[in-house]
Formats: sequence, structure tokens, C-alpha cells
Amino acid sequence: MRDQENSAKQFFLRGQREFDDGNYQTCIKDLIYAQEIFSSIGMKEQSAQVLFLTAQAYQNISQFTQARQFYSLAFHRFRELNNPQMIGKCALVLGIIYREEGDFKKSKQNLAEAIEVFTTLNDFENLADSWRGLALTYQIDLTQYSEHPVHSINAYRKAILIFKKIKNLDKKAETEHDLGHILISQSKYQEALDVFQEALNYYKKQNDKEQIIPISILIGRIYFELGKKPKAKDYMHKAIEEMKKYDYSPEKINMLKQSIIAMFSG
Repeated sequence: MRDQENSAKQFFLRGQREFDDGNYQTCIKDLIYAQEIFSSIGMKEQSAQVLFLTAQAYQNISQFTQARQFYSLAFHRFRELNNPQMIGKCALVLGIIYREEGDFKKSKQNLAEAIEVFTTLNDFENLADSWRGLALTYQIDLTQYSEHPVHSINAYRKAILIFKKIKNLDKKAETEHDLGHILISQSKYQEALDVFQEALNYYKKQNDKEQIIPISILIGRIYFELGKKPKAKDYMHKAIEEMKKYDYSPEKINMLKQSIIAMFSG
């Protein structure tokens, strides 16, 4: 048994080294060998960790079916070991993968389990990520979303509150951006304005031109929908000034100017 254990550790260390170097395709074979040996000699903890790492490797090369299979194996192995932190991590990733595969029911089930686990553990970072993931699943599940958009809205709001609590302001702003688009689609313009303004204030502090300009334009369009044309025009022109500040091409600036003229000439 000692020889088998040493052999498994050698395969694992080599696979982990390849993984850390970004050689995901190469590392998989060694990790599978390691996992099979660990499992055969009853080393469940090591087996579970290798299953999880193998799943990550498959995910990193976009082989999602294999990734899902290995995350599922890891999930059940961690459940045998009563390791709630890793159960939650597996459930979170499985929720994301099932969503990508279009299986929204299983996505919601796994994300709901992740939320339950991370709530119990007070793991707020992963809890917020799970709520955000659940919001996106509800949003993409068009049948469910059209009937119950409030599910997605509420989940996004819960994620935002947690990101604010743990001071992860980058993810908070990203989630506010996601929520704002849903609120616009539901004609909840004042609520959309509030969350976009929060996000814009953050991105201005970060001097993030990739976000400042499109959000300024969105806010201008929201004010236009609210019938506040002077404010709408003000934000549109602010976007133009930002584009000039960051040396956008005259063509792109002119396109926005033409869009503004068309908007206000009606």
C-alpha cells in the first residue's frame, strides 16, 4: 500500500505542477492516475481534492461535460467526508456549468444548495457569488424570467447587499450593472437609474473608461425615458467629454453625436 500511495503522490505532484504552469490538458492524465490510486487504497480526502482539481483543469480548457462529471464526483466525495466548504464550492460551479448547458432546473438546484451551505458557513464572498449566479440563471431562463422577473431582481439585490457588506466594491458595481439592465427591460427606470448611478460613481473613482462612458450613455437614455430631456442631454454630452478625454476616435465620437441628434429631434 505504501508503494501505491507514493506512486499516487508522484502522479498528483506532477499533475499539480502542470496545472499550476497552465498546462491543463497535460495535467489531466496524471491527475486521473493519482485519483484512481488514492480511491483504490481508501484515501478519500486526497481522492476528493484530485477530483476537484481535475474538474478545474477540464473547465479551464472548456470541456464542460467532463468538468461537470468530475465536479459531481468531487461533490459526492466531499459529502461523504462532510466537508461543507468544498460541497458549497462544487455546488456553485455545477450551478454555473448547468446554466451554460441550458439545464436551468439543475442550475437553480445547485446554486440554491450553495447558498444554503455558504449561509451556514458565513462565507459571504461565495454566498454573494452564488446569489449573483442564481440571478443570472433566472435571467437567462427566458420562460421563467418572463413570468417571474422578480426572482432575478431579488437575487441580484441580495448579492449587491453582501458585496457591499464585505466591501467588494468591484463585484458590487458589476452586479449593479447587471441589475440595471433587467430593471430597464421591466421599465423600472427610476430603480435602474439608482443602481446605474451607484455603479457610475464607483467607476469614476476607478477612472475606468470602459465603464464610465457606456453607463453615462445608459443613464442619459433612462432620463430620456423619464421625460427629463435636459438631464438626458447632459449625461450624453458628459459621455462625449469622457470619450475626448480618453482619445476616442473622431468617428466614434461623431456616431454618438449623431445618435443624440436623432434622439432629441423626434
